[in-house]
Amino acid sequence: MGLGRWWRDARLSFALLGPLGGLRSIPSTPAQTVRDLWPGDAGNGELLVRGTASHGGETISIRKGVWSDETWSPLFRDWFQSFEWLRDLRELGSESARAQARALVADWIAQPIGMTLLEDSSTTGARIAAWLAQYDFFAASADEDYRRALLQRIVLEARTLAAILPTDRHDWTTLRGLKGLLATAVAIPEQKAFLSRYMKLIDPELDMQVLPDGCHASRSPGAQLLVLRELAEMRLMLQSARIPMPTTLASALDRMAPVLRAFRHGDGRLALFNGTWPHDPALINLIIARAMPRGNILARNMRDGRFVRATSGNTVLFVDAGGPPPKGFDALAHGGLMSMELSSGRSQIIVNCGASPRPGWHEALRDAPAHSVLSIPACPPVLWRRDGSVDVRPDVTWEHSVSGLDHMIELASDCYRPVGCGSYRRRLFLSGEGSDLRGEDRLDTAGAPPEFVLRFHLHPSVRVELEETDILLHAGDEVWRFRSNGYSTIEDSIYFGFKDPIPTQQIVVRPAEVQSVVPTVDVVSQPETSPDKPDETVPQQSEAEPTPPSESAEEVKEQTLLAKAIEAAKETEDTVDQEKAPGPLSENDASETAQTSDQEDSPAEDGIRKDEASDMELPPPPVPPVLANAIRWAFTRLDA
Repeated sequence: MGLGRWWRDARLSFALLGPLGGLRSIPSTPAQTVRDLWPGDAGNGELLVRGTASHGGETISIRKGVWSDETWSPLFRDWFQSFEWLRDLRELGSESARAQARALVADWIAQPIGMTLLEDSSTTGARIAAWLAQYDFFAASADEDYRRALLQRIVLEARTLAAILPTDRHDWTTLRGLKGLLATAVAIPEQKAFLSRYMKLIDPELDMQVLPDGCHASRSPGAQLLVLRELAEMRLMLQSARIPMPTTLASALDRMAPVLRAFRHGDGRLALFNGTWPHDPALINLIIARAMPRGNILARNMRDGRFVRATSGNTVLFVDAGGPPPKGFDALAHGGLMSMELSSGRSQIIVNCGASPRPGWHEALRDAPAHSVLSIPACPPVLWRRDGSVDVRPDVTWEHSVSGLDHMIELASDCYRPVGCGSYRRRLFLSGEGSDLRGEDRLDTAGAPPEFVLRFHLHPSVRVELEETDILLHAGDEVWRFRSNGYSTIEDSIYFGFKDPIPTQQIVVRPAEVQSVVPTVDVVSQPETSPDKPDETVPQQSEAEPTPPSESAEEVKEQTLLAKAIEAAKETEDTVDQEKAPGPLSENDASETAQTSDQEDSPAEDGIRKDEASDMELPPPPVPPVLANAIRWAFTRLDA
């Protein structure tokens, strides 16, 4: 056991002894209760009254004294022990709901404090805040013994929070623990140690979690929402108790609210990057309103958070332009590096699959194939440890330029280097009218590229229509056409952007096959150019003006890499036919060809030369196809 762990356990043991003066010094009623800012679910409250708890797809029968079970998922256990479901009973508002709330709280506090699971600071902080937020609903009318026992338990659990915090995990869950400390300090101001501990921890925690541009360090829109919710509750507690607000808290609220607003599609839902779960747009509106009561500010850029939000007309393009977040903030990280989402007006078109804690889905949704991006089946872009944290962090570089209303986004990553790819490059162009999105996904390889696919997951509201060469996407009142230079198919997908998963479809593009023979080039016929200036026969494009992928220097470079890949593939097969297609011959070439032809033995009538008739070889094995290392594609809105 390390010294840090030993000291933490010692502080926890001391905290369980109770405050100086004993538990009798704790009042039977709080000096001030905490106001709950968020609505509850009356339907879920009705289930709780009937003795059933349901959350995240799991349902159990409530049993007295049972607050944990090995069959429960961590998500369900956290929700059940946090008592945040008390707001559902309050929303129901019946006497039976009040009685059930009071009985379940009494069942928890009847457990000996030393035998209660209190080492999860997030769950403990949420439980304390929930008890105080719903105090007027279930406890204010109870007898004095009940109320005194409740406040004594709150103090004991808050003391464990003060001993445990800070933890090694620095994400939104840490703020739930700090919220519990603050709620106790507001309700029982005589216990001054709780407020001083909160003030000591909140500043460094927010400095670590909130980036300068207002993005959360986890790079997750879902975490952005949850952090903002916790901070909005803290501000209300401080204001109601007339406690001066820490400068870092006020600054974090002012910076994070515009970013959360920028993460929204036209329908009000969040972009599904890095473990973002579905959230009701009405709740998102409420959280933003509580965090920023005045103003309707939208973040202009998210450079520190490494996200790109490009808007043209009614079209919004989101791009994940960063690698996995640092250690301690990577619990929600996904492997969808450089993935994208697209919406037009209130219609989402291209999405990521989302996230889910459901068994079997969590791991599948973290990997690249669950995102709208290129993926290599033999090589995941991000490797995970057994505890779910990131093992290897690939690098991502990006540049976003704007000319007029046109957007050009260029990204590159070394995530596929283990399979011989120098870098994976993605280029995106969004026209100023928002009606044309073009892209190129390319693997820079020294040899033949590995097998890869490009996926565009479609929102469930999009209806697909197949034409001879195009794929038409009906999104609301609009029709978008998809084209590519690869082989495009429609396959099944799933979308976790709502409360329950919904089947949907995806466009899957595979690279086209290229010729296995490199065509010859007549060097003499090429126009001479000076090495000091670009070829005048090729129109030059201004570097300041973003343009869609075109036949430019990048294309020449790609063709060079492709030629090398073809040559490498040919060298691996000893029996590949080395003959080239005949081209225009000069007089000397024709003469040499005629002389060579005269010297060769004439074939027999059956097509076999006489000197080979007795020693005929089997035909060579088929040459494996050589795939292109790039896919170009375009989504175009068809005007009515």
